[in-house]
Amino acid sequence: MPVFPESAPGRDALPVSAQRRLIVTRAALVLAEAAGIGLLVGGLQASPPLAALGLIVALHAMLNAVAVWRLRAGGGATPEVLLHLAVDAAVIAALVYLTGGYANPFISLLLVPLILAAVSLPAPHAWGMAAWVGALYTLLMRYYVPLDIPVSSADAVDLHLTGMWLNFLLTAALVAAFAGRLAATLRRRDAELAEARERRLRDEHLFALGLQAAAAAHDLATPLASARITLDELRRDYAGDDELDPSLTLLSGQLNRMESVLARLAQSARNREGGAARVRVADWLAGVLEHWGLMWPRVRVRLDVAADLPEMRADDALEAALVTLLNNAAQAGGTDIEVEAGMAADRLVLRVADRGGGLDAEATTPGWGVGLDLARAGLERLGGGLEVAPRPGGGVVSSIRIPVREAGA
Repeated sequence: MPVFPESAPGRDALPVSAQRRLIVTRAALVLAEAAGIGLLVGGLQASPPLAALGLIVALHAMLNAVAVWRLRAGGGATPEVLLHLAVDAAVIAALVYLTGGYANPFISLLLVPLILAAVSLPAPHAWGMAAWVGALYTLLMRYYVPLDIPVSSADAVDLHLTGMWLNFLLTAALVAAFAGRLAATLRRRDAELAEARERRLRDEHLFALGLQAAAAAHDLATPLASARITLDELRRDYAGDDELDPSLTLLSGQLNRMESVLARLAQSARNREGGAARVRVADWLAGVLEHWGLMWPRVRVRLDVAADLPEMRADDALEAALVTLLNNAAQAGGTDIEVEAGMAADRLVLRVADRGGGLDAEATTPGWGVGLDLARAGLERLGGGLEVAPRPGGGVVSSIRIPVREAGA
């Protein structure tokens, strides 16, 4: 079976699936043409120019072979596809010319290339195909080779009506089986393009948020350093003061946390330059939860890691997504959080489950909207996704899924 690329190159190229359906439709036409000639000679005892008819059908089959070769090479642009459809119409017209002209009931097969052009090509090309088909039909009204069939006049009328019936069934089958699917393929492509545009707009918004966050982190370094110096001087000056010492100790701890966050941001930037290290999933989760627990000391986290998990790359986007889910669970009142790591097919799955107020309660927590958007965008960059669902018995279950290859296996 020939191997086709997933998408045709160039902005003007049709999707590969659409070009493949055009090839299948042309193959069906070639078979119908050969069957029609056989019926004409064997069933109706007619004497058409068999050599010329056979040559035309062979050329039509060769055109389809060229289309297959072009598709395997990457596909043709819209003008090339239009040219192929125009040749299809010319081949049908040549066969009709040698078999009675416009009196041949199968002349309506000229509509098939027109229908395919209308559902797959831009409007100007479709109108050009309509003009071409109309010109061919007009010429066949005047120029054609009469077909001599040894039947009476009454039988000739019946044969013509029967031919019109067969032509209608064939055209309807081709349109229903191929043109309809072709239109569905194009609609699906349009939907994918619309989704890509929405994703790009969202990513631009998130990129702007990221720049603002980076600028804020940079600007915080100087005032934090000043606050550290001042606080150290105050603790030295008021050492042993029972009233001020607890408050100064608390402020010092908060500054330590803020400095730790900035240090982790700087370390993440260095990791992106040198490439993320590969670590065991259990070790990575333990480190993330240990750091996160400093900010939420009153929240208990139970970690359950499946055995024999592959090593993973400690990507910042994955860590940020997990921390976002943990923060949402803690802010919604979940004092007991369960974190599970396992495999589902070829994906690493991380689940965060809480017993908070549920989706409605967590949706009102600060950062729920922007935080989840950032998490989803980062996971999509890794080829993964994020799912949030209510937990039976109360609370929320959030699941992160990323491919094993992205996890570093």
